[in-house]
Amino acid sequence: MSGARFKRAVAAAAFLLVLAPLSLAGPVTKEVKDKVVSKITNIITTYAYVPGVDFSKWTDVLAASKADLDKAQTEDEFQDVINKALSTFKITHLSMQTPEESEQRMEGQTVGIGVSILIQDEGILIVRVIPGSAAEEAKLQPGDLIIEADGKPVHNPAQMAGKAGDPVELTIKGQDGKIRKVKVIRRKFSTVRPETLNWIDKDTAIMNIYTYDLSYDSVRVENLFAKASKAKNLIIDLRGNGGGVVTNVQHFLGLLLPKDTPIGTFINKSLVQKYVDEQHGNPDDLKGMAAWSERKIRASDDDMAPYKGNVVVLVDGGTGSGAEIAAAALRENLGAQVVGTKSAGAVLVALMGSLPEGYTLLYPITDYVTSKGLRLEGNGVTPDIVALDPKIPLPGTPDDVVDKAVALLKAPASKN
Repeated sequence: MSGARFKRAVAAAAFLLVLAPLSLAGPVTKEVKDKVVSKITNIITTYAYVPGVDFSKWTDVLAASKADLDKAQTEDEFQDVINKALSTFKITHLSMQTPEESEQRMEGQTVGIGVSILIQDEGILIVRVIPGSAAEEAKLQPGDLIIEADGKPVHNPAQMAGKAGDPVELTIKGQDGKIRKVKVIRRKFSTVRPETLNWIDKDTAIMNIYTYDLSYDSVRVENLFAKASKAKNLIIDLRGNGGGVVTNVQHFLGLLLPKDTPIGTFINKSLVQKYVDEQHGNPDDLKGMAAWSERKIRASDDDMAPYKGNVVVLVDGGTGSGAEIAAAALRENLGAQVVGTKSAGAVLVALMGSLPEGYTLLYPITDYVTSKGLRLEGNGVTPDIVALDPKIPLPGTPDDVVDKAVALLKAPASKN
């Protein structure tokens, strides 16, 4: 998305944050900063594109940030300065990632104790234990409250960061109110969260798609749809799904929509210029441009027959990018209703460019308009029925979003 600050905001909206070594940022030299900034400048002023955005102003923005850049001593500080400068363009999908973040995305692994958390006044609440992690081995449970790390009160996940192999002694307050000490050895754990299918009742199943990024497993998703084919009703849960690779979104939609269904149009520099030259159109008329263009983004032509039952889609403020494309496509082309809260409105097609010393830059090259002419960037997907995520999303917690989706599917008028 648009950088560390935006990613943290998305995580907060979903009430989840996977512990990572946030306090282990390495130093950064002036030489490295200069090389990285030079490459960023070249990429942004040459290749970045969003309709109505003037990227030539980057050099002026950079000049205004010089003092802060000079002060930055660590990778995180350097990243914060750069991403603050990039945020002046007021768009998403424009951010710099540290070497650590770049490696984590490629490997699907990080170092830590392996839990998802919610920050509370008393400490840090565990809401999920990552399978195969050090936390699971130490028998930590959802609902446990971490109140101390190595004898010090803890209110920030960075206080528990450390290197692989290093121990941390946690003071835990269980759901029963009892206090216990737990020693956990930090180690690498997978950040991949596999897609799931669970049955709410004999007619209704819920499928959780956590990402469309590199860890999206097309074979697993197809197997889940094969099982879901028996359900009369299917809830697609895209809450907290920040998006990912467009081809993965197309694959997913190919399992729900008729083959090759047009779902939207990408708006890039060449299309805008062609629209102006051939139609004498307004370069800001994205809806008209999308309707005129013959180049459509389509659901994949998958061999598997698409799901035939009733569909409801769940979204929230953590639903972004490709997940918003999917939600909008299902509403516009399948008649699926959307339940939850408004999605992130962060839908630009972007590339991940390599920078010196292992840094990477996410930068936009294309805008997107749905098949019915809605620009999702800055607008998002507005739910048909508003419902709030659980404040504390522990297993077994009542979920008003799912409850309202089920009620909608059971209603006589729910047929898509």
